[in-house]
Amino acid sequence: MDKFTLMIVDDEKIIRDGLQNSINWEGLGFEVVAAAADGEEAIELFQAHKPQAVIMDIHMPVMSGLEVLEKFKYEHPDTEVILLSGYDEFAYAKKGIQEGAFDYIIKLYMFPELEESLKKLHQALSHRLDETRKYNQLLLLKNDYLFQQLMKGITPIELNQAAQESYYYVASIWLPSLPSVLPDVISRISLPLKLLMKQGNGYVHLILYMAEEEKQFFHQKLVTSIRILETQLNDNAITAYKVGISSFKPQVAEIPQLYREAMKTIDYLRHGDPENSERSLLFYEDWRGQDISLNFSRIPDMHWVNWVYSGDDINLISWMKMVFAEACVNKQITLSDMKYLCVQIAAQFEKMTKDHEMAFNSLHEFDSLVELEAYMILFIKERCVTASHRMQLQKSESIAAVKEYVDEMYRTNLILEDVAKQFYFSTGYLSSKFKEYTGMTFSKYIMTKRIETACTLLVGTEMKVYEIANEVGYSDEKHFSKLFTQIKNTGPREYRKHNKFNGG
Repeated sequence: MDKFTLMIVDDEKIIRDGLQNSINWEGLGFEVVAAAADGEEAIELFQAHKPQAVIMDIHMPVMSGLEVLEKFKYEHPDTEVILLSGYDEFAYAKKGIQEGAFDYIIKLYMFPELEESLKKLHQALSHRLDETRKYNQLLLLKNDYLFQQLMKGITPIELNQAAQESYYYVASIWLPSLPSVLPDVISRISLPLKLLMKQGNGYVHLILYMAEEEKQFFHQKLVTSIRILETQLNDNAITAYKVGISSFKPQVAEIPQLYREAMKTIDYLRHGDPENSERSLLFYEDWRGQDISLNFSRIPDMHWVNWVYSGDDINLISWMKMVFAEACVNKQITLSDMKYLCVQIAAQFEKMTKDHEMAFNSLHEFDSLVELEAYMILFIKERCVTASHRMQLQKSESIAAVKEYVDEMYRTNLILEDVAKQFYFSTGYLSSKFKEYTGMTFSKYIMTKRIETACTLLVGTEMKVYEIANEVGYSDEKHFSKLFTQIKNTGPREYRKHNKFNGG
């Protein structure tokens, strides 16, 4: 149920208190926001509370109810008033209805009749509210259509000739937390310039324009309009805000460029206030961007590619932040430049991970450098995790291949440095990872492999000890016997006797 605000006006305290305490206002869909004892107080409280409905006595000191009704209806014609009177006189009722009263009730029969009247009033207000919502929705759709057309640089046929020959500004407003009432507040304020508005993703975008014949006053009226908007922001925005205002152009086709200027100005302001603690407003033409040159044509050859392939998110993100910081303070680096960089980074990740999940066309959704940067930081973190896992898997698979190679070639004179080169590892990396994979150093694994094979031959064949030594890679029988004793705590001959005697 919709709830409407209501004010009670009566010079008798017992009536005011009785009305407030004897009626189930919530159940009827009303909230009593004020109670006045005379006409002057009623006008004062009305200005403060702007109630949608009023219950008011006709006979009051200072100003009569009919006089107050006339003033209410003149200033706020949508306010509905139910008149109360202790007199059953047709003249009062007639006068009240002529002045626009919703109903006229005799106090003697007040409570049963008033509740019925309030039900009818609530129904009427609800119907009006529904109609207003529908109308506002149509206006919103029309406004959105006009805004989208202008943002594409297309002149809507709905704009009259004077508007088509106007100057145009774009003002974009960003807030960390957008109050739900703010767009409605802005749409209701009276500005010297005409206004088209669109809200979305924490922004309110405004296109400001005026008719041809008023061009000479355009900038002056723009400044006045911006001051009014700033006052409304200060009154309604409980957090910080950033307002970027473009330069002005005389052609609709240039509105997309004006929009980019406004957003670029906001990016500059947000970059300068990472804590979002300030309220700031800046005209694009008053901002002198730093002249920093990045060669975007050679992006694929830059050092960041190594960080992609190594999954080094720390260095890659640090560099990415530096580049975006430069873009935020340099007017010459455009959002399109940065999107190109982001596509190149994403393409390198795709090549490395063979992951086709990222849709490049998702980047077109971003109109802000700050938000594009936040998206790319998350993207890099996620892809670096994937890249790191894939590299670890590939390297694990490579270490497994090294082990298979050693298991095949252990009889030969294997040297760690030579094996590392063969598998494109550094010697230190292979030494560390081989031990991590097998639990033994490279040399210890080969020696253990040779001795275990020798044990099998000692028990399962009649080969001589020197023959077995040669078979497993040792040309010196004494050296073989010494190593065998170190590992098995017994010599090869004793091992053969003991294990053959015990059935092997």
